[in-house]
Amino acid sequence: MPDTREVYAAEDLFAGWLDEAARTPGEPLRIRVGETLQAFEPETEPRFTDPAHVQAFVDKVLAHLVATGSAYDDGTGHDRAGVPVVVRPRRGHAKAHYEYDELPARGVMAIPPREVGGAWSLRAAVVLHEVAHHLAGAVGHGPEFRTTYLRLLEDVGMPVLADLLHTAYRLHGLDTGVDGEDRTLLRIGRLLRQAERTSNTAEREAFFAKAQSLATRHQIALAVARATAGAEERREEPTWETVLIGESGKRSLARYVRLVLEIARANDVRVAIYTSNTRVTLYGFPSDIAVVQALYATLVTQMVADGDAHLRSGAHKADQREVWNARRRRWELKPVHGSTARAAFYEAWADHIGDRLETARASARAAAVATDAPVADGPTSTELALRAREIEIVDYFGRMQRDHGIRGTWKGAAQAGHAAPGSRDAGTRAAARASLGTERAITGGG
Repeated sequence: MPDTREVYAAEDLFAGWLDEAARTPGEPLRIRVGETLQAFEPETEPRFTDPAHVQAFVDKVLAHLVATGSAYDDGTGHDRAGVPVVVRPRRGHAKAHYEYDELPARGVMAIPPREVGGAWSLRAAVVLHEVAHHLAGAVGHGPEFRTTYLRLLEDVGMPVLADLLHTAYRLHGLDTGVDGEDRTLLRIGRLLRQAERTSNTAEREAFFAKAQSLATRHQIALAVARATAGAEERREEPTWETVLIGESGKRSLARYVRLVLEIARANDVRVAIYTSNTRVTLYGFPSDIAVVQALYATLVTQMVADGDAHLRSGAHKADQREVWNARRRRWELKPVHGSTARAAFYEAWADHIGDRLETARASARAAAVATDAPVADGPTSTELALRAREIEIVDYFGRMQRDHGIRGTWKGAAQAGHAAPGSRDAGTRAAARASLGTERAITGGG
């Protein structure tokens, strides 16, 4: 079949990279792509003992896809992720195989067991290849299959593995349907949708961190490409865009603005704030502004949901303040008002999320710089490109400030944390329950 030989060769290369990463845990995997050396920190690839172990993993994968609403439509409105897959041992040792049964409707995956020499197949890279056949529906290894396999890796919480596989496909000249910047923004959006869908706080925060790390890697790639582009080539130019935060008079607008500032800071975007806190104007490169908007749209929803849950629990009532009772003419202790508790919660939540995004950004930048050839007593080419990009944004924002009369410093709202320390601490905990970027949405465990 067309592309089959190239797909197998690319996936052999992919499997080799994963083997190398497994031999050096905790160290970045460095791969040369063209003239650049790229660093990856892949998720741990699950391995299996026998076909029964594979069955448990496949069941978990399909259940996860259904639970998170990651539908794989067969064209008639039916979700292929809802169709079960049965795993059986295969007599031969050389191949794994997938086929579809009509009655009953199910997929059948044949995996050679270890006893007949099938140890090579008892790994997620092989098993998820067969699951991708089940979800794609199409026969063969064409663009539809490859795009489905990449999406599957992302949907089960393995975006770096998807990035590696995409790289292997490209090195073998295979089209995956979506490439370049569009694919990067698509992947960021998919990670954020997964964060919205999951009820597991650890998974949700891990997806946020992966989205920020991916955005930073993309930002670095654009900066390096911009630094090396010829004058005749099309280059991304700084721009601005105004974002509505809320209608005038709506509560918590200043806290929403605070969240925008934290996200923008992690993505090299400058912000001008309307005095009413109803709107902000973002200044930066278009791709960075798109990332800030996508992150804000998801994070503000999660912040409000966490705040609502905190207030519903009644835990905020443990914070008390003295109130003068005019009738009894004495000071009395009363629980802080719910609006004060919510403000303290939001402040701490936004600040801690900002710290987590900044950590993900710094880690991605450090990994990119580490792949550069060392330079004696000076910055690397990546550092120079990033610095040039930052200077361009600073200059652009300064020019816009002068041209549009933007002046003054945003003071935000009065700090509420001192009045409701319990809610402040609850906000910090809600934003820090996960070890960001280290959780796995799907593992090989039972």
